[in-house]
Amino acid sequence: MADKVVDMQATKLFSEHANFHAQSSSDNDLQDYAVVPDADGDVAGGCEDAGSNKRNEYTGTTQYCGTDIVSDAGVLFTTFGEVANSKAVDDITVTFRLDQYPEMTINGHNHDTNAHEALDDADVSSVIPGSTGGVGCPDIWSNAAANADPISVTVRFTLEHVDQNDADNEHFVGANKNFKAEVTAEYVGVPTLTTTGWKIDSENTADSNGEFDSYTITAHKFFARN
Repeated sequence: MADKVVDMQATKLFSEHANFHAQSSSDNDLQDYAVVPDADGDVAGGCEDAGSNKRNEYTGTTQYCGTDIVSDAGVLFTTFGEVANSKAVDDITVTFRLDQYPEMTINGHNHDTNAHEALDDADVSSVIPGSTGGVGCPDIWSNAAANADPISVTVRFTLEHVDQNDADNEHFVGANKNFKAEVTAEYVGVPTLTTTGWKIDSENTADSNGEFDSYTITAHKFFARN
């Protein structure tokens, strides 16, 4: 008997540039149900509604093979939070590692009723240095120490999205606010960083007799909407 025909192929969900290669994606179709329990705690007959607040939550992961991830990300960075391919972008995480090409994961959503078509957005394209691409880690901040180099960098862009449903518990209106970037970077050696404009959440310096000195920093900054 021959194999059945089942796809083994990832899908781009957010209209990413051709240099972003799809690795995985998910489309979670959701809705809410209201019930009335009877005296025994079971659902009373005929007392479960037909469903409401129908919506979809999306996650798409790609890997980048190009020479300028900021330029190729385009509007995903310059208008972060705007609707992309009929999906509201909720957060973007870009991960850099020594032995891998950059990875980008985008989470988003939309609604069956009064779907988002345009939302407030912010330009976060200044966080990752231009001409960043290929295997390895970028310096997010200027580093004056010659004996320290980044070995892992994670950049996460987030926002606060507020939705309100109508009298029938279907989507009515939504808006974005509080656009934020958070960076966690690990270094071999201890860098001397210029972090002007960033708020440092944590810094950890570690040494031992079995590993090279290391330093990890997490910092954030907010961005004005466009």
